[in-house]
Amino acid sequence: MTSHRQMPPKRPLRQKKACDVCYRRKVQCSLPTPDGPCEWCVQRGLDCTFQRENPRKKRRNSDVQNLFRRIQELEGALSQIGSTPESSGQASDHPEELATPVRSSIDTTHASNVASGREELTFAGSSLSPITFAQTPASSLSQFAKESPAQIHRFARQWGPNWYFNGIPISSEAGRKWVSQRTGQPVSWADFSIPIVRIREASTLERPLSPALCELPDKEATREIMTMFFKSSFRLAFPVLDGVLFQTTLETAYEHVEGIPHSTMQLSAKACILSMLAIAPRIDMSRQLSFPIDTDLCANKARSLLLPLAEVISLTTLQTAIMLQIQRIFCTDWQDATFFQSIACRIVCALKGHIWQPSNSPGLENTLSDREASHIRQLFWLCYMLDKDISLFTGNPPLLSEVYCDLTLPDNYYDHYTYLPALNLSTTGNEGSQGVIIPHLPGDPHLSHLKEKVYRQLLSARALKDNDNQLLLNIRQLDDEIEHWRLSIPVNFRPALFVSKNTLPNASDEGIPFVIRRMSLQLDYHHLMTVIHTTVRKCTVETSDEMPDLHSVVHSSFDLSLVAGRSTLWCLRTLVSLIAEDAFRFVTFYSTAAALTLFLNIVIHPLDAQSRIDLELLISAANTIRNMPVRALTKIEVSDIRELSKFVMRLVWLGTCAVTKAEKEND
Repeated sequence: MTSHRQMPPKRPLRQKKACDVCYRRKVQCSLPTPDGPCEWCVQRGLDCTFQRENPRKKRRNSDVQNLFRRIQELEGALSQIGSTPESSGQASDHPEELATPVRSSIDTTHASNVASGREELTFAGSSLSPITFAQTPASSLSQFAKESPAQIHRFARQWGPNWYFNGIPISSEAGRKWVSQRTGQPVSWADFSIPIVRIREASTLERPLSPALCELPDKEATREIMTMFFKSSFRLAFPVLDGVLFQTTLETAYEHVEGIPHSTMQLSAKACILSMLAIAPRIDMSRQLSFPIDTDLCANKARSLLLPLAEVISLTTLQTAIMLQIQRIFCTDWQDATFFQSIACRIVCALKGHIWQPSNSPGLENTLSDREASHIRQLFWLCYMLDKDISLFTGNPPLLSEVYCDLTLPDNYYDHYTYLPALNLSTTGNEGSQGVIIPHLPGDPHLSHLKEKVYRQLLSARALKDNDNQLLLNIRQLDDEIEHWRLSIPVNFRPALFVSKNTLPNASDEGIPFVIRRMSLQLDYHHLMTVIHTTVRKCTVETSDEMPDLHSVVHSSFDLSLVAGRSTLWCLRTLVSLIAEDAFRFVTFYSTAAALTLFLNIVIHPLDAQSRIDLELLISAANTIRNMPVRALTKIEVSDIRELSKFVMRLVWLGTCAVTKAEKEND
């Protein structure tokens, strides 16, 4: 006799929400059938309805609509440019419109052609147009498939932490498989990294405290470089040295007493001198030097001397750490830069630089102690601003937080907006005009404060737990705050909403310090816009059925990052043409994020006409980097430029493969 097991009754479908009555009474709502009514309402003879709107969904839709409204406002402003000189290629009659143009019209699904610029761009001796470009990878670009590194370089510069597609990190295994699937090419982590030649690997390091390690160039040669530093506009952006205080460091470093070993103070002074020589190529007038300096060797020696002195709390050690950090930031070697930053932040806080203290003699600095305290405070601001840049590029938490630092600015900080337009490269001032020429630092302090907020709300460990609703809310709020900052900048320095071939301001009659400052603010603004709006792709739009507007909002927000990326590449091209090798720090710092933004969109939308134009813009950027003048660069910096150019062209090759693959599948 066969026994039949009785099948258990089917469980009712899981409810999405309680009925209106049970929700108000806060009782359990049980539905025998999917269509209701529930048991509670049946037993009491009540109408069982599901008419209320989910408050969480209502709030989430409201946030999405607010972000969408903000983007539509920007796009509405951009649409006004359609009949402006950009579309006709003529110059504007109003210079203020060139200084602060509005964004171009952006479609809610794909970016427009406003910030791209169509022109013939050359690569490998051939001309590539939008029509023929998709057929290129089999010929001219195929070399980049072979040049892709077979394995990850031990020291490599890699892209930052905020690159996603539909919630998938591109740096993850799933992200790499997705890129490989879209391009039809094998993709590894090495494809998105740039090999770095470490300064300590460039030459054989001497044994610590050996005579060769402590050797300095001729004193007069060092004095000549020091003089050039204090006359250069580079000092205005990176005021790491004080003329009066550094004179004492110079004398201490070159002091020699026969038979007496070097003291800790003298070793620290020697390290400071060597680190100053290591950043000498970045001084505007370095090409006027009458003798060669092996700056890579100087950086090696300074590092070796700093390591045993890292625990010494002194102004000299602090200056050494900051200058070595600046030298590595220019090559975007974030691992070394982070190492020196940790030393600098610890020392500057130990010296109380993070606490604002009014001078005993305001504006006069009659005593050395007042002068030293003022200089330490300036070094704090330098550390604070560099700290935020490192955090955004690496994803590491900032070391100097607003919670523990006094962010009071000097009363005369904004004077640089007055004196810079009339400043010439050869007359940037000397110590006699120290009270007039106020260093403006590499960026803007308020924007650096916003960078800390961007990290906290978008990249921190807490931000990783935020849902799509909170992410969109944070992006909208940060975008509003950055726009408020942009409008607070004087009009002749104010970053433009976007930059293209036809809206680049004419800088032929402007002083180089003024141009560099204005363009650095422009690049910083676009970089932060790229970081913020690229992060919107953390949203999982493909699985969001409850919000039909989310997909459009994500695309529109990402389009703003595309405009920022294109603007960045146009600005870099202009800077290279204006200041040649001195654009090195801007090119290495900003080009990677801009190139990756365009590349990611090409892979996502390979059949869009804009993708081909962006590929041409990337080729132009690679050519600009590759053809940069290098006479004043070190061997390591020249190597870094070449690797960066190859990296961008590798993205071009993969992007072209994505276009070709999509076209074949579409046919």
